[in-house]
Amino acid sequence: MGRRAPMVTAMQRLDLLAFLLLPVSMIFGAPPPAPLPPEAMMAAREIQELQQTNRFTEAIQKLDDLEEKYPDRAELVNMRGSLYMSNALRDLDKANEAFQRALQLSPDEFRIHFNLAEVQFVKHEWAKAAAAFQKMLDQFPKMPLAYRHMVLFKRLVCEVKQDQIAQAEKTLSDHFTFMDDTPAYYYSKAAVAFQRKAEAEAKDWISRANGIFKAQESHPYVDTLIEARWIPHLGVPEAPAASDKP
Repeated sequence: MGRRAPMVTAMQRLDLLAFLLLPVSMIFGAPPPAPLPPEAMMAAREIQELQQTNRFTEAIQKLDDLEEKYPDRAELVNMRGSLYMSNALRDLDKANEAFQRALQLSPDEFRIHFNLAEVQFVKHEWAKAAAAFQKMLDQFPKMPLAYRHMVLFKRLVCEVKQDQIAQAEKTLSDHFTFMDDTPAYYYSKAAVAFQRKAEAEAKDWISRANGIFKAQESHPYVDTLIEARWIPHLGVPEAPAASDKP
């Protein structure tokens, strides 16, 4: 099946620090904050490399040093929250605290709002997460397609997890098609199938997506299914004991 080249790469996992350090003006046209000096950007990239090689203690220590030199920088506080969201550290209370502080420093940052919504998602607080993702759609109506599809897909999974299948299918039909430049359509079909216990059908939709999209484009969607506990992954902690009920 042919398709157009993607407009932008799909939003990656929250711990992808390169995205977290992008000036928001590059994403939504908002006035950018003063950039970090080159040496600070280099240090941030080193923290990213430490995270990617699972050297989290060193990453936290290096971030401590960086924040001491550059206090009250929303992008660095947001980075700290993302580190605490990683599977190895997974401290959602500390992550949420960091994101809340980052939001105080930069109230209009899309990525911080996303991370706060993701905390609710990872906690399996489906109603709260759905409301947070919807708030983002209202607050950032001009977000690029790939980011918009990821937020809509997250909301759809929240709907499915609350057994709001009709609403989830409406979200799918209103916003996604098989001709899109993201795999949202296929993974949304998979999410609905998983909730209906049709595992073979769900895997078939994932297989179709894999035949069309590159791994880096599908990764955040796969990660979402892992966090929803539809796909097993050895590195993900146990599911939260308490979650929203429909």
